[in-house]
Order: sequence, then C-alpha cells, then structure tokens
Amino acid sequence: MLILQSAPEDAPRWVKECCQRTRLWAQHAGYDYRWFDDELFSLLPSDYHAKVAERGPIKADLARLLWIRALLDAGHQTVVWIDADSLILNLDWRLPEPAPHSLFGMECWVQRDSGGLLRVYRQPHNAFCLFRANSPVLDFLTYATESIIRRADPAQIAPQMVGPKLIKALHNLVQFDVLEEAGAVSPEVLTDWQQGGGEALAVFRTQSAVPQLVNLCHSLQRGEVDINLLLSQRLAGMTTDLRGVDCNVR
Repeated sequence: MLILQSAPEDAPRWVKECCQRTRLWAQHAGYDYRWFDDELFSLLPSDYHAKVAERGPIKADLARLLWIRALLDAGHQTVVWIDADSLILNLDWRLPEPAPHSLFGMECWVQRDSGGLLRVYRQPHNAFCLFRANSPVLDFLTYATESIIRRADPAQIAPQMVGPKLIKALHNLVQFDVLEEAGAVSPEVLTDWQQGGGEALAVFRTQSAVPQLVNLCHSLQRGEVDINLLLSQRLAGMTTDLRGVDCNVR
C-alpha cells in the first residue's frame, strides 16, 4: 500500500507537522510513502492547467487521480491519497485489508445556519481516497473531472466543483464505499476541540464515528493550529452537556 501526500514549500508549519505525522504513521504501519511538492502537477494536461492555473485545490483534484492511476499502472496494488492538512490521531490505526476497489473519507460537518441552529451534514470527501488497480471509479472520476472543467465557464468554477461536490453528487446516485474513520472537522468543531469542549464538538461526537484521521480544512483556517494540543486532547473523550443544544442532521 502506497500513501501519497503533497504540500507547497511555503505551507504553514502545522500542515508540515501533519505530513510528518502521516509519514510516521505510514512507517509504523509498514506502508510505502511518497511526498510531492509542485511535481504533483506535472501530469496535468496543458489545457486543464492553463484554465485553473491559480486554483491549487482544483489542480490537485485531477492531479491526484492522474498520479494514482500512474502508480497503479506501475505495479502498486493500492494507492491512498491523504490531504496534507489531515491529522492522523492514532498511529496504530490501519486501513482495511482487503480494501474495496474505491474508498472515500466521510465527513460529519457541523456549522451554524443564519439562525444560529447547529446543522450537521454527512457526505463523502476526497481529502482521503483509496483506489485499487481494478477500480472502475478512478478512471470515470478522472474523465468527469476533465470534462466538467473543460466545459465550465472560468468565472463560474467553484472551489469544490470537481472535488467534494462532484463526489457527493455521484455518491447520491451510486453510493460509494466510505471510511467513517477518515473524517473532517469544521472550523467550529476545531475551535471547540482546541478549547477543550463546546456545543459544536459535542454535536460532532454524537453524529460521527470515532475518527482516526481528520482533515482540518486549511483553506478555512485563519490562524495557526496547535497539533500537539489536538493530539493531547482525546477528540472522542471530550464531553459537553447537550441539553438545550438545538441541531438538525441531514
């Protein structure tokens, strides 16, 4: 099993710490590990690269798929992508073997609406994705990603257009295999986590499987993240009284 990650040289310190921990976890588990800088984008078609040149996440949405296919074709049986801003919580965690041919992470996203109501959205995400050599999903997702961007108005390309939004739309139709342990936390949950508790974190705990990996969503963070603090506080063990907390799950 091969683990892939990529981050720019100027990534925040905490993102690099997340990558270092993923590398340590991979070594501990006996997985191969490969890290990219801007080499990640070397396989992108020139027209795709030109159209989304300033949109790093959208470039990465296709680049990861192309690299996964190339590495599978080179002989690797299973290739796993983990976003650089994802934190491995448990170094003893192991990925399922035998794994399904395709696997995505599953986020439990908690945020307040305009009325102050905490809402929970459960959906697959590609901050964690696994593909085996026989995956029928990988090549179709690659095709769909290129096709959508090729036909899209450059002014209307949304940040997650061919990432989580595409995967969610397809999941609603075909029901991908998902790994509940590979989650993601919203800024509200992360704030509560760093402060030792809070309503958003409490709701997250009632709706989420115990996470072993969490994507910390660097694009939505406005400050530093204390990785050591997060690791010192057991995410699953924090408690907050839920009485009086109004939430809606969808």
